[in-house]
Amino acid sequence: MKAFRRSLLALGLAALLPIVVFVAVQVVFTLKRDREDLEAAYLTRTADVMRILDARVEADLNALRVFVSSTFSDTPDWDEFFIRANRVLADNPHWRTILVTDAATGRVIVDAAEPAGATQPPFKLDEGTRFQNDRGTVGGIAVHPNLGPTPLVYLQQPVLRDNDVLYRVTLAVSPTVYQSMVVEQVPLDTVAAVVDRSGRFIARTLNYEKRVGQLATPFLREALAGRSGFYRGTTWEGLENYTAFTTSDFSGWSTHIAVPKQMFDGSRLWSYLVSGVAGLLALLVGVFLALLVLREMADRRQADESLLQAQKMEAIGQLTGGIAHDFNNLLTAIIGGLDIIHRRAGDERMQRVAANALEAARRGAKLTSQLLTFSRKQPMAMAAVDLQALLDGMTSLLTQSLGPQIRIVIHIEPDARYVTSDAGQLELSILNLAVNARDAMPNGGRFAVKSRVAEDALHADLPGSEYVQIEVSDTGVGMSEEVKTRAFEPFFTTKALGAGTGLGLSQVFGVVQQSQGSTHIRSAVGAGTTVIMVLPSALPPVASAAPVVESNSAPDIEPTGANVLVVDDDRQVRRIMVASLRSRGYRVAEATNGAEALHLMSASRPDLLLIDFSMPGRNGADIARSARQIHPQLKVLIVSGHADLAAIADAVGSVPLLHKPFDPETLAAMVERVLNDELAGQPASSSV
Repeated sequence: MKAFRRSLLALGLAALLPIVVFVAVQVVFTLKRDREDLEAAYLTRTADVMRILDARVEADLNALRVFVSSTFSDTPDWDEFFIRANRVLADNPHWRTILVTDAATGRVIVDAAEPAGATQPPFKLDEGTRFQNDRGTVGGIAVHPNLGPTPLVYLQQPVLRDNDVLYRVTLAVSPTVYQSMVVEQVPLDTVAAVVDRSGRFIARTLNYEKRVGQLATPFLREALAGRSGFYRGTTWEGLENYTAFTTSDFSGWSTHIAVPKQMFDGSRLWSYLVSGVAGLLALLVGVFLALLVLREMADRRQADESLLQAQKMEAIGQLTGGIAHDFNNLLTAIIGGLDIIHRRAGDERMQRVAANALEAARRGAKLTSQLLTFSRKQPMAMAAVDLQALLDGMTSLLTQSLGPQIRIVIHIEPDARYVTSDAGQLELSILNLAVNARDAMPNGGRFAVKSRVAEDALHADLPGSEYVQIEVSDTGVGMSEEVKTRAFEPFFTTKALGAGTGLGLSQVFGVVQQSQGSTHIRSAVGAGTTVIMVLPSALPPVASAAPVVESNSAPDIEPTGANVLVVDDDRQVRRIMVASLRSRGYRVAEATNGAEALHLMSASRPDLLLIDFSMPGRNGADIARSARQIHPQLKVLIVSGHADLAAIADAVGSVPLLHKPFDPETLAAMVERVLNDELAGQPASSSV
């Protein structure tokens, strides 16, 4: 018996070891790729900002060149120059002054910012900051001796005579014009700067007034030797960061965007952690497996080797089914957990990590040569929902989601305890509202969920007379009237880029609407927000019953060889459906739109039309109706993520509907049921 247990354990560990290694490699690779993508994105951003600044500088140089060419003659009239220069300065608010210097001595002949004829000290651009190109000279940033303490940027155009430089016309530009351009182009969670060739700040998104014209940090100045890249450093304010930079070939300036260190090191630390844990686990599994094998070998040497070998092979043959079953149960738990993490994770990076881990686990399942089915997100299952029980079960989740700074208040009135809805979707709706409330209360506050009998005005347009209003409120920043009018729009969000999808409130709206209720918002800027979900009242259950757990296993689908026509304008979705059905023995044709599908049907008769409802031009219901005019007995299965069941029924009668997203097993099961007329006459719906 002990030998049998060792064999079972050894086989399980041997199968587990490659899965652990593969998952670790996939996670590390994904994290590394995420970091590389992030670096590439910020390098591209610095190059884009630099191009925009170069265009501004070049425009000023061109304007200066035109002014010089139209002003200078063989014998310059400096009084006339002074008048015209001030006229040009008035037309260009960001130009501070135009001055002319003798090329040989550096003596200022005329300065438009000073009275005509005033004596001026010599002026010469520092050779360390100037950058000569065929379109002029781009200088650095320095303080003008007579224009106050604010530094200015200098652009210069030479005046030639017989290929000799007689004068240099210098334009002093306020750096605020570059500052505003940088602020508009870079993300809010970064520190961006533009520096001249000597490393002095021309623009900076943090502490601009204090830092403009000052030297940048040594980290930044050391990077100026290169043309572009990434370097690690610390800002003057002490922010540790990774900085992307690009140096312009035109101006000699460089743009730097500093990203907080944790944005990059997070993936690296996770990579090290995953690698370390996976390596340790693989080592332990390998050592334990080796010990088991050695012990097994020692035991077997004591008996008849040939007989023991035969018994071993027989035992393995008998145990294969049981081992595979247990291993599949293990993988089902792993895959189910990863699927939940993938669907509920708010961070996009963790969703990608979970998706890759889920793919690796699914590949591991193939080792047992059995099909697995995973937890599937069911369509709205309308039933009486006990709000008190629902919220009691969510207390821990709400506490974790909101954090310790936010106080949670729950009050369910006895006569407003039961509503008609989908318990899972309603729980998700409350969780979405909790997340929004947390973001609206960064310094803490109060989050409350209350229920009471609905006010008549809130359900005057709804059928029936008995409703419950669930009030989910916070003491956060509130909403303006403009935001309130758009709050339920999909993808509309007031959060920063990458901080929200804009789907939370739209999900709440959709769940309440499908529950035959209505949604309302009461909010004002600085006065918090209350979202009211008005739902039909329900009677309490007659008797308490144990919860029914739906089976997660789908029946094996036997190939039928039936002809299926798949119509979907989304190429990736269409390819998944076609490949899945062909792998089950169906003969599958495909079309990208309704016109192509009807053309194919004029030449052949499919047994089943599998068609997407929402497509450009005619929708799936219209195409199905036209298809049944060609083949009246044609079976139809419509797939859609947001199809209106009433619209489908009006167009082609009661037809089965498969909601997106779905997995291959669900698709195959629905196709088989439709082909076998198990769903005839009922608008069946199924989804993952």
